[in-house]
Amino acid sequence: MAEKRHELILRDDQSEFASLFDAARIAQKKGQRLNLIDTGKLDSAELEWLGEVGANLYSSDEAKRSAQELMFISKVYSRGGGIVAYFHHGPIEAEEKPGVVSFSNLKVMGRSGIYLHLSNRERQRSLVALDELAYDCWKGEAWLVYYHLGPLEQGLEDLAGSGAWIHLSDLSLQQEKDVTYLLEVIKAAREAGTNLVLHLEKGLLITQVREIMNAGAIVLFKTALSDYKSPFRAFELKTKKQKLDFRTYYLYLTFLP
Repeated sequence: MAEKRHELILRDDQSEFASLFDAARIAQKKGQRLNLIDTGKLDSAELEWLGEVGANLYSSDEAKRSAQELMFISKVYSRGGGIVAYFHHGPIEAEEKPGVVSFSNLKVMGRSGIYLHLSNRERQRSLVALDELAYDCWKGEAWLVYYHLGPLEQGLEDLAGSGAWIHLSDLSLQQEKDVTYLLEVIKAAREAGTNLVLHLEKGLLITQVREIMNAGAIVLFKTALSDYKSPFRAFELKTKKQKLDFRTYYLYLTFLP
C-alpha cells in the first residue's frame, strides 16, 4: 500500500509557476510534497525553485531535458529533501545523439542519485543493460525501478540482485515452475535491500500467494476485498497494512506502465 504522505500530484502545464510554487509550499507545511509531472513547460530555474521548497520531480524523455540539466536539478531537489524520478520510454541508445539520453547518460544519471524507471511494455529491454543501470543507481543511493510485462525471463534474478525494484503481474506466471523462479527473484531482491512488487490481476492459488508473501514480496490485490469467508481475506487484509516507499514506483500503483 502506498504511503499517504506524498499525495499531491500536478502537471507543470496545469497551472502557472506561481500557483505551483504556492501549492508546493502549502503541501510542505502539511507534511506532504508536491509531486510535479514534468512535461518540459518550466525552465530549469523554475524547477529549482520548486525543489528548494521540497517538491519531487517526475520527468521523462518526453520532456526533452538533457542528462546534464536533470543532474543539476537533482542536486537542488536532494538539498530540499526531494527526489528526481526519470521514466525512460525510448530505446536505450548506445551512442550519443543530439537530444537523446543515451545509455551512458542514464548510467551517469543513476550515479548522480536520479531514480530511473523503465518498462518493457513498448519495447524489449536488455536485462544485462538494466543490470548495469541498477548498479549505477545503487552507487548513487537511488534505485532502478523496472516494470516487467509478459513471460518471466532468465536474468530477472541477477537484476534483482543488483538492487533493482521489480514490478510484475501474476499474468507473467504462466507455468507452475514460474512461481519457483519468482521466489528466487524475491530472495535476490531482499538480499540486495530491495523487493519485488507483484500485482495480482488474474489470481493465483492460495498456496502460491502464501509462498510469495512468506518470501517477503509486496503483493497488491487489484480487485475488491473477497467475501469474509474467503481464504484470501486474511492475505488481502495483511497487504493493506504494507508500507511501500513512494520512491519504488512512478506516481501510481494502480497499473503497470
